[in-house]
Amino acid sequence: MTILDAFNHLNEYFNEHHCLNIIDDFKKLVKITVTEDQDMAAIKAALIEMEKSGVVRKAEVNGKEFWVLFKPFENFSQDVEINYLLAAGISGVINKVCDLLENDSDRCDPKEITEKDIKNLIFIASKVSVENLKN
Repeated sequence: MTILDAFNHLNEYFNEHHCLNIIDDFKKLVKITVTEDQDMAAIKAALIEMEKSGVVRKAEVNGKEFWVLFKPFENFSQDVEINYLLAAGISGVINKVCDLLENDSDRCDPKEITEKDIKNLIFIASKVSVENLKN
């Protein structure tokens, strides 16, 4: 497992939990593993990176190491800059789906991409099945 893979496991875990003990919660984090110690090392390395960026804090209680979310994930934000060509592509996908669904309320303005537009794009992508990609 890479640190990036570990980040994905941690993001899923912290969407539902606010506190992690690697030893006690490892099976909740990683459902299937062949190299538990190596995967645990990747998780710990990812937690250290998350601590550096202020997402979690480490605390020791009764000899156990806990990693606690600083605040819920939905309260973290980040700024992203995209060029107009990418913005036009995003709005094109969203607006085509809006046309198909006859839904004007979710149309996207390529000059002003919003968080709602990104959520809509994720929703659209989640509905695309592997079967549709093959055709």
